[in-house]
Amino acid sequence: MKKKISIIALCVAVAGVIAYFPIKTALGGNDVMSQWGKILSDDSKNETSGSKGKFRIATDGPAAQTYSASDEIFECGKDILITKREIEVSKAFYMLKGESEKTAEKEAVKYMEEFNAMYVKAIKAGFDVTDEEVDNYIADLKKMSDEAENADDVKKVIAQFDSEDEYWAYEKEVYQKQLPIQKYVESLESDYVKKPGTDVNNESGTKAWNKELDKIKEKAAKEQKYKKVKSVKDIDNKFVK
Repeated sequence: MKKKISIIALCVAVAGVIAYFPIKTALGGNDVMSQWGKILSDDSKNETSGSKGKFRIATDGPAAQTYSASDEIFECGKDILITKREIEVSKAFYMLKGESEKTAEKEAVKYMEEFNAMYVKAIKAGFDVTDEEVDNYIADLKKMSDEAENADDVKKVIAQFDSEDEYWAYEKEVYQKQLPIQKYVESLESDYVKKPGTDVNNESGTKAWNKELDKIKEKAAKEQKYKKVKSVKDIDNKFVK
């Protein structure tokens, strides 16, 4: 039986916490999916990866090879930077869901603070990924998207990119952060179910685990002690290329 595939974006990404950050097709019909694809396509054209920018966006892991200019950084944490790109894309997602602009921005900031903090926790716990792992995962996603029950929804998103290759290249960037988080969350869940009386295979057990995961994410975000970046002085020297 064919299954539905989640439309991944910044892990909400956008990337889970929306089943750890994948975007569900419950957003609505094809028009919404086309809008979402256009948002991602526009974002892909504003990438600041590679050698661009003075500041690496993380101290460790694959994200440490991605750079950003100071005026593109939204917040600075202890071990990671949050870019304005991430906030804007996440905000657009929540607005597509029907949230007001004010609420969408609040949700976007919370989401990206937790997402990036969980990336840091994952890397520190040893859940790094290689380029080969990411490539293999993307290859599996391609196959799943072709065979999924809602393959047309996926095609609506991909169609907004200049080419399918461009779309999957964008997803590769996403999963350099997403996969370490997925590995880490799977490990946490594995430890959780070993506790007496726990079972995530029923509705109540799933709710209990999600509540526990929410606490973990909130704690991780607090540990980063994020601060708004108003000038280059607000960015710690550890992030200098």
